[in-house]
Amino acid sequence: MWKNYLKIAIRNLVNNKVYSSINIGGLALGLACCITIGLFVWDELSYDRFHHRGKDIFRVVEKQNQAGVEYDIAVTPGPLAPALKADFAEIMQTCRLRWRGTRRYKIGEKVVDSGNSYFTDPSFFSLFDFKLIQGDRKSVLQNPEDLVISARVAEKMFGKNWRQKKNLLGQAVHFNEDRVLKLVGIAENAPEHSHIQFEVLMSMKYPETLPQSYHWDNNDYHTYVLLNKAANGTALEAKLHNYYQKYVPKSKTQFFLQPFHDIYLRSSHFAFDTEWSKISNVRYIRIFSAVGLIILLIAIFNFINLSTARAIKRAAEVGVRKAIGAQRHQLLGQFLSESILMTVLAIALSVLVLGLFLPLLNVIAAKSIVIPFSNALFVGAIVGLALLVGLVAGIFPAMYLSSFQPIKTLKGAFNGNSGQILRRSLVVTQFFFSVVLIISTIVIYQQLTFLQNKNLGFDQSQLISVKMMFSLRENPSPMKQDLQNLSSIVNVASASNNLIEVANGTHSIKWEGKADGDEFLIGLANVDMNYLPTTGMKLLAGRNFDPKITTDTSSAYIINACAAKRMGWTPEEAIGKNFTLWEVPGKVIGVVQDFHFQKLTAVIEPFVLYTWPKESYSTLLVKTRPGQNQAAISAIEQTYKQYEKQAEVEYEFVDEALQNQYLAEQRTGTVILYFSVLAIFVSCLGLFGLATFTAEQRTKEIGIRKVLGASIAGITALLSSDFLKLVLIAIVLAAPAAYYGMKLWLQDFAYRIELQWWVFVLAGVLALLIAFLTVGWQSVKAALANPVKSLKSE
Repeated sequence: MWKNYLKIAIRNLVNNKVYSSINIGGLALGLACCITIGLFVWDELSYDRFHHRGKDIFRVVEKQNQAGVEYDIAVTPGPLAPALKADFAEIMQTCRLRWRGTRRYKIGEKVVDSGNSYFTDPSFFSLFDFKLIQGDRKSVLQNPEDLVISARVAEKMFGKNWRQKKNLLGQAVHFNEDRVLKLVGIAENAPEHSHIQFEVLMSMKYPETLPQSYHWDNNDYHTYVLLNKAANGTALEAKLHNYYQKYVPKSKTQFFLQPFHDIYLRSSHFAFDTEWSKISNVRYIRIFSAVGLIILLIAIFNFINLSTARAIKRAAEVGVRKAIGAQRHQLLGQFLSESILMTVLAIALSVLVLGLFLPLLNVIAAKSIVIPFSNALFVGAIVGLALLVGLVAGIFPAMYLSSFQPIKTLKGAFNGNSGQILRRSLVVTQFFFSVVLIISTIVIYQQLTFLQNKNLGFDQSQLISVKMMFSLRENPSPMKQDLQNLSSIVNVASASNNLIEVANGTHSIKWEGKADGDEFLIGLANVDMNYLPTTGMKLLAGRNFDPKITTDTSSAYIINACAAKRMGWTPEEAIGKNFTLWEVPGKVIGVVQDFHFQKLTAVIEPFVLYTWPKESYSTLLVKTRPGQNQAAISAIEQTYKQYEKQAEVEYEFVDEALQNQYLAEQRTGTVILYFSVLAIFVSCLGLFGLATFTAEQRTKEIGIRKVLGASIAGITALLSSDFLKLVLIAIVLAAPAAYYGMKLWLQDFAYRIELQWWVFVLAGVLALLIAFLTVGWQSVKAALANPVKSLKSE
């Protein structure tokens, strides 16, 4: 029986090449999109799954109330972990991570700079499942001078064949030129699918000895806890809400538990750059999944449409089969087998298409996903997807075809019009999704263009941010002066941050006229006196720092307009007012125009600039002359080498760094753009098939109309109008849906575009034009046919 089903299915495919090609090609594209996005989603969801106790691990996070505003904070105080371990029986182990960024290590004459250095507890290798190649998991990091390096750092220190060398452990390693550490372990590199990415681990025993940073008022640690099997995470979290008040009674800070497996995908909301882990955003998984599913549904709708539309062609076949005794379930089996056969062929074709899609997705998403043919789960999922899609796409056509009454079909009384409502509904649904995607693409690119062109309150052009290593931070003046003298450079300034991602802030301020209890959080930066000319920030009132005025280096402040307004002053009124930062009293000498020091997802907040030369700087901002970027970069590299011989200079153009802040949004826009094109293409495939079938069904009608004098344009309009009406209905339905969805997406940006009416009109016109070209071509072809051929049988 099944052999016969297969034989008939193949015969039908061969006899109907156009429709079979449209169905198989559309399904292949839909399945390729679905599988591609499925691999991306699987890759994202696989982060941190290699820890065998991951379900019992949580990270303690904070909700801080700063001057009446609540912030989600990923860091906690250093003493929290041991206090939790002592006070709660539910907690088996704790582990802290304190990020130290790029640090310098010297072993013998070899100097290595590591970008991900951490202080951590001895429990690191027992709570987590990171592999230790050399060293004792139970004893490493027990002493303040203990040091563990990754395989990547070991290669830098000891060469590529370091695994063959003996007696590597126990060697002295100089850290930042002021401490001597002892190498006690070498770990495998952190897996790519880990939110914790480390290169160097130092013992937490050392910062525990530093009272100036290790106290309850200093939040600088990611705190992880391992609960016992019987513990209830929700109940423990309720106990932790007000736990901080036990040690800091006046604080309003609350603690919460974040599941370990949620960290990678659900941590983008943490404020003040306190999330230094490798993270993504679950929102984009949802967007990509929805888009992939839409493409697959459009392809399935094509299949249903064409199968039901061509029912009249098979009505006689069904009538004969039923007349000679075929049961309905046998007909269902026949038609479902044809559907599944086409789906299997589509799956095979989709794997070939996948080879084209996947490299493109890897480029867009910055991943290295491969097709896991050797993975039994993947193969099983593909087989299951083929069966599921085959059944979903084939079940209605099979039910529809097998329901024909043999008497009507054999008498020729069947006209195939009973499925028109469904077919029209599916066409509307296809173009509804397509128009929503077109509108979304336009709006996303509009918003990205707006972000790129927004006035940030400073001049980002020709501006280079140079990261200073440790030997330069205390005294950058000599190198700065050398750079200033170069012809390719206009200005140079020192700063304590990189201008566009300022995470430092405090509410330890006082100002003239401050009411009791009035507090707010203010961002801050230590800068030199050349900062305003270099960045192009505009003074609204007052003056810049002046090297001739000695008090400017100890008690002078420049605030932004937002800070002046918050303190109740106009820019002019602020000049000369008393202002105190960290118990250092001074006066406001200038007010600058508001500038963006964070992503445009955040509103501009109060900010203060001060110049305290005794404090260290971390960044040089270099303003180059137009057209001389390369000369300036070469000069920076050469000058940097004169002062820092053991490290390569790290720099970035500020305008490029600003664009990189919106990589996730750019990737989303690119993915939706590509899939919008695919959605329209697959929809048009179905529309083309329906138009072809309609033209075939109305061949005699067209012939009669031509004989009676109908023009080609009139016939084309007649055949196209029915389809274009459906597309127009889809546009009307899609516009409000797209408006609502884009309104929600834009709410993430503090500064955003307004949705314009012409975007919806443009998307509608594009959809109508594409649909008309698709249907019109087939309509013109039918209109040009010789009526003699269509009427000769009459």
